[in-house]
Amino acid sequence: MNDTAAANFVKAFEAAGRELPGAEGWLARRREQAIKAFADSGLPHRRLEDWKYTDLRQALGRAAFAPAPRHQGAVVLPDSHAAVAFAPLDAHRIVFVNGRLHETLSQAARLPKGVELHRLADVAGEHWAKALIDRRMDEARQAENIVELNTALMADGMALRIRKGVALDKPLHLVFVAAEAGASHTRNLVWLEEGAEATILESHLGGKAALADIVTDIELGASAALRHVKLQDETADAVHLSTLRASLSAGSRFESFTLTIGCGLSRSQNFIRFAGEGAHASVDGAYALRARQHFDTFSVVDHAVPGCTSHTMFKGVLDGESEGVFQGKVIVRPDAQKTDGRQMTQALLLSRDASMNAKPELEIYADDVQCAHGSTVGELSKDAIFYLRSRGIPEAEARRLLVLAFLDEAIELAPNAAARGIFRDLVSGWFEEAGE
Repeated sequence: MNDTAAANFVKAFEAAGRELPGAEGWLARRREQAIKAFADSGLPHRRLEDWKYTDLRQALGRAAFAPAPRHQGAVVLPDSHAAVAFAPLDAHRIVFVNGRLHETLSQAARLPKGVELHRLADVAGEHWAKALIDRRMDEARQAENIVELNTALMADGMALRIRKGVALDKPLHLVFVAAEAGASHTRNLVWLEEGAEATILESHLGGKAALADIVTDIELGASAALRHVKLQDETADAVHLSTLRASLSAGSRFESFTLTIGCGLSRSQNFIRFAGEGAHASVDGAYALRARQHFDTFSVVDHAVPGCTSHTMFKGVLDGESEGVFQGKVIVRPDAQKTDGRQMTQALLLSRDASMNAKPELEIYADDVQCAHGSTVGELSKDAIFYLRSRGIPEAEARRLLVLAFLDEAIELAPNAAARGIFRDLVSGWFEEAGE
């Protein structure tokens, strides 16, 4: 194997494999299969079409992340607004430190009847959990290789199951903190049975040079509804890999929104598959980048059945030498008539050295559909800045107002009112820091 970083992950599995959850039984065999598949393919590189803008192999080879240690002692949160952004919200809170559950900091008592919240290891042997872990959603397998790495090395995670017709009484807030340098691998499972409802918030924080490898597998029963809001603010030395895979049954609704303001290199993969008619999925986000940050969004929405709707919008501002990537594909299968699938990406470059790569795609095999996609990349309007300055507004404030107005269209799509207000404040703070 000439992929040094991949070889290091294989060595980490060989050293710690027996200490991971499910050391015996089907999961142990599945881990062995996963690490072999990963070793055969290695880490993704630019020669793969889906990774042409993000050289993960080079980034991880250069960083050489060792496994993150089990954290001992107090946990010190980063000194940032994002670290406490969701703190005022009334929520069930689950905290992971270096990829492992921190029970002392977690608070999820008195869950409603019909809501089950477990550690991954406690349910890994159950049929529903096995089905989620085993499934594949990337036909080309260019993204599944990263999932195989996670399957082999996942050390902890959250498993949420909500019974038929039950609604989670308040949001579930998952907090992921990198307290020490190193690589962590986390797997989250979510199963909402028929008519169930929930809101999940995620915060990804850390001031250390760390690799966060997170896979979230979601299954929505008929008429279930899941609202998912994610905030990412990690150090410039961090690498963040996240994969979300969701299957939607008839009449279900999935709404997801991500705000990214911090991380050296991040890749967010979303795979949505419609398994029942009349379902809806929204996968939206906003990002604000500076310095040499790199943010890659990869999305595949698979309309495999008729009468479903999907919406994807990502808007971002890029300063310094930062680089943004959007790769989105809407697939409409031959029998998926009455599909309505739309995607849009828009970016503002605040610096001549910033760059944006966009590749929206439609793959349509049905004729009675409404689908659209688009992409724009531009600069702040000089006329708009002049207009605001002519009304007595300083140039820096004028630029801030225009950036906030640009991102607000995306932020308004976040499926939680409190989160929308928090995100607006964070973006405003980001711009003020960028201007210092």
